[in-house]
Amino acid sequence: MTSYTIQIWNQSQAARSYVLFLQQPELAAAGSPQGYTNAWATFPSVTNGGFDRITFDETIYAYWSEPPANGRTLSGGVALVNTQTHDTVAFSGGSPTGFTSVTSPGSAPPGSFAIVTGSDFTPSNGYVLGMARMAASPIPVPTMTFPALPNTISTIRPIHTYYVAVGDYAPGEVMDAGLVAGAAEIDFAGRAQTTATVIQHADGTFSVTYG
Repeated sequence: MTSYTIQIWNQSQAARSYVLFLQQPELAAAGSPQGYTNAWATFPSVTNGGFDRITFDETIYAYWSEPPANGRTLSGGVALVNTQTHDTVAFSGGSPTGFTSVTSPGSAPPGSFAIVTGSDFTPSNGYVLGMARMAASPIPVPTMTFPALPNTISTIRPIHTYYVAVGDYAPGEVMDAGLVAGAAEIDFAGRAQTTATVIQHADGTFSVTYG
């Protein structure tokens, strides 16, 4: 599997914290729940003239969490999935709570994976489901989450487009997706290059080069 690198170079004339997040995947689920963007990788206090970086691949995990602490920080579990084989993951809201099986090949649409829930919980349990990716730590970090509903098949099609914005977040923290408006966009699709360098300039704008 191809590895990619995103490096951030701060030339803004002041120390900045940056956050890396993904374009929300396509989500199809009963009730059309709202999907939330989660901070994926964070780069705190990058000095002026300094840089930081992350190297990753496109491995995908299904994700679940208990109700978010303080409404923002998530803690749960993952299951490795393969969108090429349309994997289907079963979630149990009973005891123990979590993913119980992965069916591969599964029944999700092409390029997607599915999470199937039963009747062993209610919306009031406050569980969330979603997608996670490996970031700077060996523990996968959620990149998109949505409220879990019982007796539902939710399909998720990842989109491998990335954004860098100024922001002080913890990995996995629910964030304001409106940051996309001023963020740097990184898309490796159709490119031979596997490294993107994001520069924030003195006027606050970003530029992206590939190498």
